[in-house]
Amino acid sequence: MYAGSNPALPTTIMFKQALTKKEFHKFIIGAAFKDIELIKKYSYIFTAAGANAIDISAFPLSVIAAKQGIEQALLNNPNLEAPLLMISINVGEDTHFRRINLDTQNCTECLLCVPSCPSQAFSVLGKPSNPEFSYDIDLCYGCSNCLEYCNYDALSFEQWSPYEAESLSELIKLGANAIEIHLNNDLETFRELYLKIPHDFLLESFCIGSQQMNTTQIQEATKLISELTTNSKSEIIIQSDGLPLSGARDLGENKDLASIINSQTILSNLQTSSRPIFVQLAGGIDEKSLAKAHAQGVLVDGVAIGSYARKQLLDHLNDLDQAVDLTKRMILESKRLKNN
Repeated sequence: MYAGSNPALPTTIMFKQALTKKEFHKFIIGAAFKDIELIKKYSYIFTAAGANAIDISAFPLSVIAAKQGIEQALLNNPNLEAPLLMISINVGEDTHFRRINLDTQNCTECLLCVPSCPSQAFSVLGKPSNPEFSYDIDLCYGCSNCLEYCNYDALSFEQWSPYEAESLSELIKLGANAIEIHLNNDLETFRELYLKIPHDFLLESFCIGSQQMNTTQIQEATKLISELTTNSKSEIIIQSDGLPLSGARDLGENKDLASIINSQTILSNLQTSSRPIFVQLAGGIDEKSLAKAHAQGVLVDGVAIGSYARKQLLDHLNDLDQAVDLTKRMILESKRLKNN
C-alpha cells in the first residue's frame, strides 16, 4: 500500500496560509502511540483529507511510518501538499505521554475494560466459545477511560518519554519538520530544554494549560515562550490544552470550553509580543470548536483534533477512501461553521 521513503517531503507552505486565515487544522495520532501500521494509515488519511499538520511520537519508527503514509497520499493525489510532520516531546510528566500498564497477576479478565477503550487496545480474540483477552500497549494513548471499570487494581499509568533531546536532529533527518513541547509547569526546565534542542523546524508549537496550570501560570508560560522565540525563524504556535485526551470521552457539548477559556488568557498576554504568535485549541476538540471560540470573540488560529477524530475513524480503517471522506467532512464543516 505504501510507497518507499524519499529523502525529504515536499516543501510545506500552505500551513502558513491556513494560520493566516485562522483555519489551521492539526490531527493528533498520539505522543505515546506506537502502532506502526496504524500510524501509516492515519497519516495517509489525514494527508489525503487536507490536514495542515500531523502530530506523532518522537520515535524514529513513528516518523518513518508517518512519512510513508504521507508519501502514499501524495503519490495518489499530486495536487496535495504534505502536512507538517510534528513530533511531540515533554517537560516532566504529562498526560499525553502515559500509557496503561496491565498487571497480569491482578487481572481477572473480567473484560469490563474492553468496551471502554476507544483505541481497541483491550480486545477479545478467538472464538466466542473460547475467548482470549488481549492488551496491546502500542494502541494505548492514555485516555484513562478504562480505569473506572477495573475493580481489581490491575490497571495503572506508566509515564513514557520516548526521546532524548540529542536525538531530535536524527528525527529531523528522517522527515520531522515541526515540533511540539508540552511544558507542564516546569518553566525553568523548559527554558533549559528549549535552548539546547535544534531549531531547524518550520513550526514550533508549545502546549500549555491543561489541569496542571492555573491562569497565572499560563500567563507566565506565554510570556516566557514569547521571550524565547523572539528571534526564531520558525512559525510559532501556542496550543491551549483544556481537557487532554477528552475527545473520546462522553463529557457533553462543552468539553472544549476549558481550552477556549485558556486561549483567551493566552491571546490577552500576546498583545505585546514582538512577533506573530498563533494560538490553537486542543483537548475535547471537534468540528464545532473553532466556530464556538470565534463566536465568543476568542479568535484562535486553528484547532488540534486528536482522540475525537481517531474514535470517529476507528470503524473505517479498513476502507481508507471512506475514512478520508469522513475526515474531509470534519475539516470542511469546521471551516464552514467558523465562516458562517
